[in-house]
Amino acid sequence: MKETVIAWLKSGANAQEGIRLMEQSGVSSLTLRLVRSNPSGNKRMMVAFLCKKYGINQEFTANWKETEITFSRKPKSFRDEFSFLNDKSCPVELEALASRKFSRYHTYVELHSQLHDCTNLNQCASVSRQLIDNYIENRMIWDELNYYQQNKTLLGKHPIFNEFKRRKELLGLPIKELVKRQKQIENNIWRVTNELNKGDKPHLDIERQERLSSYKVELEEVNRLLE
Repeated sequence: MKETVIAWLKSGANAQEGIRLMEQSGVSSLTLRLVRSNPSGNKRMMVAFLCKKYGINQEFTANWKETEITFSRKPKSFRDEFSFLNDKSCPVELEALASRKFSRYHTYVELHSQLHDCTNLNQCASVSRQLIDNYIENRMIWDELNYYQQNKTLLGKHPIFNEFKRRKELLGLPIKELVKRQKQIENNIWRVTNELNKGDKPHLDIERQERLSSYKVELEEVNRLLE
């Protein structure tokens, strides 16, 4: 019966059908007489009764528009959807991706706002490229989380897995090698930054930005270890 009521809600909660459902659900004769006197005007009462009767009120939200009702299932929270993130056994890479997911969302909102404020084609192209990059990484994060949820094993295609692998390698290096690596990364950052500033090969910008981001992350880790 619960599924029947849910189907009724999702189809718009027809008043006459609601009366029939209430009657089948054992509503008192007095209440039934009341809703029959004005079916459309008593939709709220029908919905309230049936939702309470079958425990549906916590699963659906309602948008009321005079006598028309639209129902939709409440979206799960991020932590509810990927409940494994609350487990102690959750891989640290996925915890980091979950945090990055929220960061990418806020970046998307900001970039979308900037897109509306663009004043020239170059600015539009730059913001659009960043939006696309942000979207691609967001999808990669979803792929990793969904894959783990379904298979209980890591997909491992997101660049963060290489970052963690490199971090483990750095932990095993002596101080002398860390200092050497620090200088090398700084030179790499300088070189890639210059390549980007030249703007002579825009088709390589995405790859260069990815390398630059990776170098900066690694440099932060090296500096942290040296401190």
